[in-house]
Amino acid sequence: MSEELLQRDLIKNPEKIGGWNFYNIGSTTIKSLKENGIIKNIDYGEKIEKKKVDGLITEGDNVIAIIENKRPSKFKTINQKQKALKQEIEVAQKLTKILIITDTTETIWVNALNGEIIKDENHNDLNYIFNPKDKDIIELINKINNSISETNSTLKSIELINPTELAKQIWQDIWMVSGATPENCLYTFIELFIFKYLSDLGVLQGMFGFYDLIDMYKKNTDEEVLEQYAKIIRPKIKELFKENPIDHTTIINGTIFVSKDQKAVEGYSTVFKKVLYRFRDYKKLENIDYEFKSRLFESFMKQSISKKNWGQFFTPLKVVKAIVRMTDVKEGDKICDPACGVGKFPLEIIANNIDRFYKVINNKIEAKIEIYGFDKGFDTEEQKTIILAKANMLIYFSDLIKKHPNLTKEFSDLFNKSFILKTNSILGTLADDVKEKYDWILTNPPYVTTGSSNLKEEIVKSKLESYYKINAMGVEGLFIEWIIRALKKNGKAFVIIPDGILNRINDKNLRKFITDECVIDAIISLPTKTFFTNIKKTYILAITKKNSSSDIQDTPVFLYLVSNIGESLDIYRFENPEKNDLNEAVDLFNQFKGAKNAFKTNSLRCKTLPIKNFKPEDNWVIDRFWSKKEKIKLGIVEKENKVNILDFSSMLDETSDNLKEFKQEINLLEERKETKLKKVAITDVFNINLGISKYNHKYFSTHQGKYPVYSGQTKNNGEIAKIDSYDYDKEGLTWTIDGYAGRVFYRNGKFSLTTHCGLLTIKEQFKDKLDYEFLKYLLDNELPNYSVGEGNKRLKKTHIEKISIKIPVDKKGEFDLSRQRELAKKYNLIEQIKNELKKDLDKVIDTFVEFS
Repeated sequence: MSEELLQRDLIKNPEKIGGWNFYNIGSTTIKSLKENGIIKNIDYGEKIEKKKVDGLITEGDNVIAIIENKRPSKFKTINQKQKALKQEIEVAQKLTKILIITDTTETIWVNALNGEIIKDENHNDLNYIFNPKDKDIIELINKINNSISETNSTLKSIELINPTELAKQIWQDIWMVSGATPENCLYTFIELFIFKYLSDLGVLQGMFGFYDLIDMYKKNTDEEVLEQYAKIIRPKIKELFKENPIDHTTIINGTIFVSKDQKAVEGYSTVFKKVLYRFRDYKKLENIDYEFKSRLFESFMKQSISKKNWGQFFTPLKVVKAIVRMTDVKEGDKICDPACGVGKFPLEIIANNIDRFYKVINNKIEAKIEIYGFDKGFDTEEQKTIILAKANMLIYFSDLIKKHPNLTKEFSDLFNKSFILKTNSILGTLADDVKEKYDWILTNPPYVTTGSSNLKEEIVKSKLESYYKINAMGVEGLFIEWIIRALKKNGKAFVIIPDGILNRINDKNLRKFITDECVIDAIISLPTKTFFTNIKKTYILAITKKNSSSDIQDTPVFLYLVSNIGESLDIYRFENPEKNDLNEAVDLFNQFKGAKNAFKTNSLRCKTLPIKNFKPEDNWVIDRFWSKKEKIKLGIVEKENKVNILDFSSMLDETSDNLKEFKQEINLLEERKETKLKKVAITDVFNINLGISKYNHKYFSTHQGKYPVYSGQTKNNGEIAKIDSYDYDKEGLTWTIDGYAGRVFYRNGKFSLTTHCGLLTIKEQFKDKLDYEFLKYLLDNELPNYSVGEGNKRLKKTHIEKISIKIPVDKKGEFDLSRQRELAKKYNLIEQIKNELKKDLDKVIDTFVEFS
């Protein structure tokens, strides 16, 4: 036993260079190092085992480098240096590839495989002083290790590898034998890629490594090799990268070669061997090209026969990258995607900034930012997106893992913290009533989906009504509400939304919530078919959370029309980098956000408009702000209603899904309690006023202003003109006297009336007992039944005074305000559903299907 090792407690607590062990010794023989497990326990020969070294760097019992320390006085001349090399090369050749000889002011780097001085990329002697405390020394030694061989002593420039073609070959191999979906082929490739990759990094060694498994084919059957992988190697990977105890996901779980009960699948051993041999014949999986990391999932999507099902959830990488380029994440920020899928948004944030945001200090990973990706799922298939997100993160962290291959637990903890599958509620992320937690939220939440009514029912059961107050339509509305509440003050969000949020009449409450709580930074129009096989029109909504809801936005909104995203908008998705409007949109937005009020541009695709153009009751679809002439200049032809058969099928699927959803919503409205009603005359609860005859077209032309005049027309919300004065400044209901007699509108503010409509205002004593929204729906349904005449029907004040209505009352016989409001919400939802259904059906009916 070496006294030096014992006295300095080097056996259990060696010094460290990153994840490597560093022994700065000089009195310990090779034999003692072997006996104490510091180097491999093999026969080095009696002569070598008696020798001593000044230092060595190890990983496990594998020697990375040997260090020989020299006094400066003994390391001056060429002869002295050559003598030092000859003295140590014999030992080095038995133990390692790299010999380092140094006097602390000069260092000679030697290729121990052939005794030559190591050269840099310019073929000069490598001139870099060895210092174990130098943070860059690990990268240099790794580079030397990857470059030198028995025939080469010159450093090689890092060659980035892109195994996309390998992925495609393996996809074909697997698909031909199994017929598995491209998604499952992808998961299989990823798992075996990780296996080979971890082996090349030295994380998996010996019987657990790729090359030992390949060697088994010399003596074992194909079935036995696959069994070794299933029973020995996969459990080892899961041991190194432990599953998250919350959702039980890890970095692998998706190969067709291993069954759900973790056994080798019979009949697949031959193709398993073929796939392994493809990996064997490929280069070492180090220094992976960034583009491969980013595009891996997309490459498989483009092969997918099931794009129809996946496309609606899949955000094209070009859109993800564009959004990320519009952010300016800084240290300390928390970034979230509440519907993350395979994790593209948070991973793209860190893709080029791993070294900036993540450091390894004292064998601990120090994260300068926090990324969070959430998705929901309950079975094995649904787990795969989060598993793939973690696998993607592992690939993104390849360079850092390569430097610290022994920190698998720390990396595993980071991956598990970053991506979590929500399994405890059908609400998924929406079950967490988070408030003011995140600096950035980047997401493409689901919107083409069924089940929002189930979610709303679950919200009630989970007592989350006070969190989700808006009662927006669809899943996307719930996510918008969650996003705004989860943002910190001054936090920012970029959300991909469907056009419904921008133009649904009955989503004005959601739009009001957006403008009350946030500054609208931008709305960017994306072309139809941006998403795989999804013809839904979508937009990027960029918002900043206000410090206070009382803050008034005084900056304009950035608007941009995107026609091309850099790839064809068909099932083939061919690359077309020359046609990518997203690049200009990003550049202009980044200029805009620096000085919003001063921003100017000559781009015909870009406009800025005052916030007054985005009132909650307005249509926010920005395309309407470009004239037909402007669109023609941009080459935007007003879209004809022509689609191919695949798109028409998708349109019918969408309509069918919406019908199912509407049915579920209606089922939730079923009355489960009896409502007690009280019949009252309209004159008992309302004051009745009529319009003035002076309001005609001549008057309107000579008294133009900002105050609306309402008439008997029903289009444009009943507004016929704007004048410079007003007769009323109050809340009330107007009804149309003739034409569409009996139509009722809610009013609040300054306005006037023509003689073609009348005004109902709640009497003072009932103002805190009656709800205008309920009464609006009630009267809108009742009054047309009392109109008189043929053709142009009428409903005058004298008719109104004879009408009675039924209003809910409580047990005491008093007007029940809470019940009125409850019923008003139900009436509102019915109207929403009717409007949405009409839009869907009109869209289908007006569409012409082309056959090519």
